[in-house]
Amino acid sequence: MPSLELDPGTLSFEAFGDAAAPGLFLIHGLHGDSASVRPLAERLAERFHVIAPDMLGHGESERLDAFTLDDQATALNQLIVHYGYPEAHVVGYSMGSYIAARAAIQEPDHVQRLVLVCPKAAGTTSSTVTAAERAGIDPETASADDLMAALQQAIWSSATDADRRREILAVVNQAENLSRKERRANEESIEGFDLRAGLPTVTARTLVLSGAEDGLNPPESGREVAGLVPGARFEVYERSGHMLPYEEPERFAADVTAFLTEGLSLIHI
Repeated sequence: MPSLELDPGTLSFEAFGDAAAPGLFLIHGLHGDSASVRPLAERLAERFHVIAPDMLGHGESERLDAFTLDDQATALNQLIVHYGYPEAHVVGYSMGSYIAARAAIQEPDHVQRLVLVCPKAAGTTSSTVTAAERAGIDPETASADDLMAALQQAIWSSATDADRRREILAVVNQAENLSRKERRANEESIEGFDLRAGLPTVTARTLVLSGAEDGLNPPESGREVAGLVPGARFEVYERSGHMLPYEEPERFAADVTAFLTEGLSLIHI
């Protein structure tokens, strides 16, 4: 994978599609990496030049002992500048939505269109840690398998059967394994984040997507985000949980493509 030395740290990334197509930066969720969003990138690459970075602390990017959401947003904005886009589309999933929104707050001129998937506006800790604690599991000592078992009820829609869940996890779990220390650094990077004061300053045309059965960042969290961003559109996927882009991939790719190519047919709620 190519990499780039940026002010906050070294970022690795993958690129998909025609380099002459409009630029789209696809940002993965917590403890994921570019491999975990590769199927989404390949779908979106039919219309866009998709750049999928491993964010700081993830994948092949620099594993820093400590960093912040602002550092992640700065790295993303510098990556956009590196590619020479005067402005670009940014799609962020879960933690990636926090990074994408913060980048649009930091540098409004860099982001033309913004898609925030399963977002929330603020959090004292990561949604994963919150869900684990709710299930009675200590996230500091639990194994990755134990954490995933505890999250089953929080991340899936009841419409997604067991076979489909296994297929999705086979993709998502391609993300490089992290040590407990590295996972903790990633979680600490978003502890206490709060985008609420900055979201009203976002100038990018924005779409917010939430899963109806999302037990990590429920629809009311997405609705709050959409209500704070001027003119944002909000859509709930009734057959999705927190794994929305994977549970309804065809609809996700079609809706995102339509939004980014001016085909704004989604209902404004």
